[in-house]
Amino acid sequence: MKEYVAFLLQMIIWSSFSLIEWLSGRDRLFFKGMMLCVFLYIAFLLARKIGLRTWKALWTTTLTAAMYFICQHFVWEAL
Repeated sequence: MKEYVAFLLQMIIWSSFSLIEWLSGRDRLFFKGMMLCVFLYIAFLLARKIGLRTWKALWTTTLTAAMYFICQHFVWEAL
């Protein structure tokens, strides 16, 4: 159950990342990469705070980030 809660909360984090990325449209790629690292770290810390072990938290964070970016790619491709 902890994994499911972490997944849902991390998807909220990735949705907020999308909004912030849209608002910072003129930023350079370097700063967007730094922002991505910050959001990855926040998502990882959230999973650890929920009570997941380090390896499981890392796996959940990687999975939600990959799912988010794959879905975002398909949505932008459809437009």
